Amino acid sequence: MTPDYSMMQQLLRTTLPEASPASLHGLVAGLLTSGAPDIDEDDIATLMQTQFPSVVAQLVGMLISATREQLQQTDFSFQLLLPLDDVALVQRIQALGNWCESFTAGFAAGFVQAETALGSEGREAITDIAQLASLSDEIDDDLEDEENDYMELVEYVRMAAITLFQQLATAEENAKPEAEASPFMAPDDEDHLLH
Repeated sequence: MTPDYSMMQQLLRTTLPEASPASLHGLVAGLLTSGAPDIDEDDIATLMQTQFPSVVAQLVGMLISATREQLQQTDFSFQLLLPLDDVALVQRIQALGNWCESFTAGFAAGFVQAETALGSEGREAITDIAQLASLSDEIDDDLEDEENDYMELVEYVRMAAITLFQQLATAEENAKPEAEASPFMAPDDEDHLLH
């Protein structure tokens, strides 16, 4: 079961204020989607260049298990961990941007297959998600008509993540790696993960 967004937010405010539930979930989902299924909370802490308090480590462990389970389901039950609909749209858009930014970083850190495994659709999906990372920079004051657009973007990102996960899981089954590769490499600059 995926942890509740507002519960996670309250916990992180007091224990790891530089992180948000959306950015943590995006990072976890990006790593899992990239074909690095055997990750744990230490891997996430390494990518974020921080140490988790024990309560956060437990929470991230739950998040990894729940996200892996959702991505493996054939009923497309995977959902992005974002604020609920009663939260201001500006905050939801910012959270989606943070999720996409962290997803892209996690995917890049965990992706060790040949680029051909992505295919043209996979490359397009990653590019689109990366572009959505700048959503929070483009928020207008007039958001009355943006609700439908926001919902469509969330659905697009959700399906793109599921498709990438399934595609790379299939590619990995079809082509077992000849050499041992590191499960992920931490990017040089982690500041963009911490929102």
